[in-house]
Amino acid sequence: MFCSHLAVLCTLPFLALGMKKREMPSNFALYGYAPGLGGLPLFYADGYAYVGEAAQSNSSDAANVAFSLGPDDVWIGNSNTTLLTNSTAANWSNVTFYVPDNTTSDKRVGFLASDASTDGAIETGFFFYGSTAVLIGESGTLESNFYALQVSERTHRLYWNDTSLGQVPVVLRSMAPSNPPNRE
Repeated sequence: MFCSHLAVLCTLPFLALGMKKREMPSNFALYGYAPGLGGLPLFYADGYAYVGEAAQSNSSDAANVAFSLGPDDVWIGNSNTTLLTNSTAANWSNVTFYVPDNTTSDKRVGFLASDASTDGAIETGFFFYGSTAVLIGESGTLESNFYALQVSERTHRLYWNDTSLGQVPVVLRSMAPSNPPNRE
């Protein structure tokens, strides 16, 4: 009995040889998961990233983000206004998703226009570990240091590696919730 189990265990590494590397999706959306955040969509407002309901934002350019994959694992965002109920259309497109580096004091996650300065911003190296958004760090480690701070009802501002204001850890995934959060 022991020998048959050992034989099966010894063959497991060879099963991976026939596997293909999972490709990154070319178009995707991101959703924030944490206790109390059951898969709220990521949206853009005034150049920053939020999870929640874009329609609840006070920003006139708030809209859910439809991502596409750019060169060097850059994530390009465009507005997805399908679910917006207000009459104002978002006036942004082709913005680059970024997280702040260690040199900047502002730890908010955001988006850069194509002509914006990239000082203090990490905009390359994003990847998916399964369906979880991660950043491949300088040493090759996978980092997922996203945090959220509730700023109003069903609206949470995203931060990178910062808990100074009481932010809570949040996981960004490309998989939409199977049971979308209640919209009240």
